[in-house]
Amino acid sequence: MRDRFRVDNDGPLDTPLEPGDLERLFEVRGIDRRDFLKISALIAAGLIIPIGCKQPQSTESVPVDDVVRLKVPPAPSGAATVGVVRKGEIAEMVATAIALAGGLDEIQDGDRVVIKPNLTTGTTFETRVTTHPEVLRAVIREVKARTDAANITVAEASSFADPSTLEVARKVGVYDVVLSEGINWLAFEEDEYVEANSSDFRHLNFMLKVPKSLTDSRFQHFINVPMLKNHDMVRKSNADFTCCMKNHVGILERDKRLYGGGKGIHLADLGENIAELNLVVPVHTMNVVDALTVVLSGGPASSLMTTADPGLILASKDRVACDSVALAALRHYASLQGIDRPYVGKSVWQQAQIVRAQQLNLGRDKAHIEVASDGVDELDAILARWN
Repeated sequence: MRDRFRVDNDGPLDTPLEPGDLERLFEVRGIDRRDFLKISALIAAGLIIPIGCKQPQSTESVPVDDVVRLKVPPAPSGAATVGVVRKGEIAEMVATAIALAGGLDEIQDGDRVVIKPNLTTGTTFETRVTTHPEVLRAVIREVKARTDAANITVAEASSFADPSTLEVARKVGVYDVVLSEGINWLAFEEDEYVEANSSDFRHLNFMLKVPKSLTDSRFQHFINVPMLKNHDMVRKSNADFTCCMKNHVGILERDKRLYGGGKGIHLADLGENIAELNLVVPVHTMNVVDALTVVLSGGPASSLMTTADPGLILASKDRVACDSVALAALRHYASLQGIDRPYVGKSVWQQAQIVRAQQLNLGRDKAHIEVASDGVDELDAILARWN
């Protein structure tokens, strides 16, 4: 599998950045106003570039052979199934959802697998905003049934505001799971990064830097384990929710997620940017969505969150199919609480990241998606929002 990636910060942004708001960006970095003014003068003189912005590079400084060229995969064929489950313990729910979605038969003994949870941030809120460690454990055990623990790696990079991804993983219980299951740990910020680009980008207008481990032959399988949340703490963003596709943001260099290539990527075409970023990982072996608790407003991480506890696990090999049904569920539970956010009234199929991802052959349309459930009494109400 040839994987690749980049962009966006899924961390807490109670005060979202506006384009050009460099002072706010430097405050996050602990730089006082006097030093900010000095740095601003140097920026104006063209002697340095802002933190988190990428220095324009000529073709001479980035040889073609050193750039990973991302391509649109072939169009998916046949139907994809989304499993939606509420039953028993978390391990049983995960195993059932994966089985309904088609299982993990692609993983052969000796295959190397990378599993990416969502470790948004280590900042403490009343509501959990990271993948539940027991959901991750259940996924790991499903994979361990097919390949040795030594071949399995949990990899992620948290928000740039956190001291390290390892610290976040320890704080939220993920690292304990990694240790107790005897598998490998990789913080992407400690990996080597390589440049990536694509002639098929229509919205991303700068070169990405992605972990080398996702562009070489280190892993044969990618398993995505996001948490379902809305996404409204960034003004002017057209990405209303975060799930399978949005979770890919975590492979971008941590200090370049707010500003990349001189552009505030949260503030323009974020939905389309997310879809194009997904070309980095054109094939998913499985997506397993933690919807035990979901964030209905104030997400993905803030002190303003409203939540629900549907106690669901969703799974699919198709990230677009999985996102579409997960978003339908989010709309359903939001409507029960009278939440008035853009995603509640907008069609699932008009969401920017879903539209663009289908154009890039990253997922199927509704006519080629099937939903299988176990123990979900309100499935019909959820599917009524799948429009």
